[in-house]
Amino acid sequence: MSETILTTLGAILVYLFGRWQGEHQLLYQRRAEVIDELFDRFEDVDQQFATLFNPLGGGDPEDAKQAAKDFNDLQRHYRQNSIWLPLRVSDQVSDFLARYREPLNEFTIARIRQEHDPQSGYFEKWDQVWTAFQKDSPEIRQILETEFRAALGSWRAKLAILSEYVSNSRQNPRPSLNAHSPGPAGQDHERG
Repeated sequence: MSETILTTLGAILVYLFGRWQGEHQLLYQRRAEVIDELFDRFEDVDQQFATLFNPLGGGDPEDAKQAAKDFNDLQRHYRQNSIWLPLRVSDQVSDFLARYREPLNEFTIARIRQEHDPQSGYFEKWDQVWTAFQKDSPEIRQILETEFRAALGSWRAKLAILSEYVSNSRQNPRPSLNAHSPGPAGQDHERG
């Protein structure tokens, strides 16, 4: 009798584990596909930004149109597939897109219309955008590469992600549930 119970229990556990493993395999496979396409589109944007914003020769109106198209394609792909991304990656890509959406629009419109006044600080502004992009671009590339490798099963990538989570949690402890409470004299303040 106990042998039958153990065999049945073992079969149930094998079934549940197999189902869980299959579901996660599909999740990671889809995640890898989404990240792969997102990375390709990011590379297109990175190349167009380099062509467009580089102070040593960017600014052609056709390059501006292509940069806007590539950025819109990246943003569209991200919005359609962000649900497949880990929350940390989704937030970082979203922040990146939000940070460069407006400057790209302004610069693209100015380049297409051939409008720029050297006295207005135009070139200094775009040099700042270019400098910031050169800093942010490798970080986004690294995040996408690490997540792609993790989705493919790389234990090193998973370890790198875990160590980043641990490091970030030490630097930014979670706020308490009552983080927003009334302060002195009826004013609200945040605890952190």
